[in-house]
Amino acid sequence: MKLESNSDFEIVRFSDSRYEKLTAEVRYKGEPIAQINQDKKNYELEIFADLKTAVLIVPLEEFLESLKLAKNALL
Repeated sequence: MKLESNSDFEIVRFSDSRYEKLTAEVRYKGEPIAQINQDKKNYELEIFADLKTAVLIVPLEEFLESLKLAKNALL
């Protein structure tokens, strides 16, 4: 699902065998930038970064909104 305020952000839900429940990945311009995992009753935020090659700059408000949407997708 795309973020209404900025369609560059997309939330993709999927099942990851490492976790008990679903996982939601946050993508920015098609690139995975973060993942929210729910294992039992705990949530984890995994941030993907390869700082050797580039600096990723994303709009803060939309990034926070996308994280909230991703978490709600797991509820």
